[in-house]
Amino acid sequence: MIIPARSHHLPAINNIYNQAVADSFRTAHTNPVSPDERKQWFADHSPSTYPVFVYLDDETVLGWLSISSYSKNRQALADVVEVSYYIDYNHHNQGIASALMEHSLQFCREYGYRIAVAILVSDNKPSIALLEKFGFSEAGRIPDGLNFDGEFRDHLYMYKKL
Repeated sequence: MIIPARSHHLPAINNIYNQAVADSFRTAHTNPVSPDERKQWFADHSPSTYPVFVYLDDETVLGWLSISSYSKNRQALADVVEVSYYIDYNHHNQGIASALMEHSLQFCREYGYRIAVAILVSDNKPSIALLEKFGFSEAGRIPDGLNFDGEFRDHLYMYKKL
């Protein structure tokens, strides 16, 4: 079941995200995100305009997807959003990311957003495959833009017109 996230989901959301941080090359964070940082992040996501969705099995969060402002306070980009998603590593390859993406893109269309953008590490092949499955295309990249303690990766931008 996919529902809008609530504050009591934040510990699970943060744990799932920090799995990706620990794995390296899945996010640009190299240090775990603290609970306080996650609370501030969540406060910046209005449920009506920039929601965070969670995929639940009973009451257990198995994954999440956030819709965020692509470039906050820049009016010409108001109808462009960024999507970010993370799935608990114990539940990869179960269709959770696809369900979250389908649900979230439908929300974006209904809300009237025009373009969805995803920004990721170029080595993240599973995410690239998921985005391509949903019609995202590469928009550009910053070669060697990400520095993981001297190991460089491209910062990849993908987009989809809604």
